[in-house]
Amino acid sequence: MRYDRGVEKRRCLERVINSQEDVVLTVGGGIVSEPETYNLLLLNCFTVWVKAAPEEHMARVVAQGDMRPMAGHSEAMEDLRNILVAREPLYGKADAVVDTSASTVEKSFAALRRAVAAI
Repeated sequence: MRYDRGVEKRRCLERVINSQEDVVLTVGGGIVSEPETYNLLLLNCFTVWVKAAPEEHMARVVAQGDMRPMAGHSEAMEDLRNILVAREPLYGKADAVVDTSASTVEKSFAALRRAVAAI
């Protein structure tokens, strides 16, 4: 029997949606690559795309001590740019967008609060 991680993610999301009235949930950016799961999220949740420039994405990962994206891969930055460009139309389906590029944590949090307060 083959383990299907996408199915497990969708089932997990279904359990959260069915058992929680109010919840803040964070999901990885790759969720948009799983249409059924992403649609479930879009239909049942207020969604916010927390956007950042590719260079900031990479810098944040490295600042956390995770060197895997760069390890032995000289094209990592270009790959990240391509992934973000390809996913942008899907991310754009979110109910709100908070661009954290060149922003402090405090300013980003304030922008997120304003986006959520608008619902």
